[in-house]
Amino acid sequence: MSDSPPPQSTGSSVVKELPPVFTRHEAVVGAALRAELDGRTLPIYDSLRYYMGWADVDGTLTHSPEGKRLRPTLCLLACEAVGGDPADALPAAVAIELVHNFSLIHDDIEDGDRTRHHRPTLWVVWGEPTALVAGNNLLAISDIATQRLRDAGVNTAIKAGHILTERYLSMMEGQYLDIAYEGRTDVTVDEYLMMIERKTGALIEGAVELGALVGAGGSSEVVEGLRAVGDDIGRIFQIRDDVLGIWGGPALGKPIGTDITCKKNSLPVVHVLEHARGAQRRELQRIYARDEISAIDVERVLDVMDGLGTQRWCQGQAETRWNRARKRLASLQLSSDATREFLELGEYLLVREV
Repeated sequence: MSDSPPPQSTGSSVVKELPPVFTRHEAVVGAALRAELDGRTLPIYDSLRYYMGWADVDGTLTHSPEGKRLRPTLCLLACEAVGGDPADALPAAVAIELVHNFSLIHDDIEDGDRTRHHRPTLWVVWGEPTALVAGNNLLAISDIATQRLRDAGVNTAIKAGHILTERYLSMMEGQYLDIAYEGRTDVTVDEYLMMIERKTGALIEGAVELGALVGAGGSSEVVEGLRAVGDDIGRIFQIRDDVLGIWGGPALGKPIGTDITCKKNSLPVVHVLEHARGAQRRELQRIYARDEISAIDVERVLDVMDGLGTQRWCQGQAETRWNRARKRLASLQLSSDATREFLELGEYLLVREV
């Protein structure tokens, strides 16, 4: 892939504050998620209530940060965009969020991450075996939630279940690829983009597709069009995440270059390793061969990235995707409100700082 400059600005207003669409369904989604654990009394469900931010370690109810809920937001927005009632798509929104959290529980174990949302991760508190089972339980509950779509029609429910299963299988394949790429300095940009299309993009794409499917009552061109927009949004989300992992700094409460220190194969790292030449490439390979990357090493990698225009190139990849998504949205002839909310959401993801 060539190191081409990013496209010109989209010309639309920049949205750095969380758009209203993220909070419009927040209460109903939160209540529906909690309802899926109501009546489940085994202690393992206490660990899940803790993980979801609803309780402390001792079971005391709390209101810890629960994240942006991007996937259920997209699901309900897509349902509205095609003229559906978002209440009909609520089971799909809940299911996709449960799958996402299942993946995070397992990711924390695989990556050895000890904190999430400023609290100890589930495996740190309850141990790896319990955390593995707890994650699996969330996945099973997501399947149960999907079955509640039968009110939207049996065929729609069956198709939705198939879509969700395909998407979380793709997500698992992406996680496998991410693990397989660890320690490699020869991962190409194309290989990396294929990985994030699965690991991150699959659920985001699936969230949009499920919402549109329920709202439209079956297969249609607009469902496929919105699915493609979801694919673009998934790429944008992860690319921006990767940019923040290197240059996010104070807004994320992390030092500049965190993903370099952790030897994470993010898009900026893959780009610089693929495009560095000669002495620079040999130096980068020596740095990444060390057991630990020092602060001086991080500065050197950042210098090489600056010289290659890595940050600008990565952001340009996200902008290219967003330009494509905007054109797709325009072609779908959605309501003006739905189009505006999709545009606000996409613009926010493109420039978000947290």
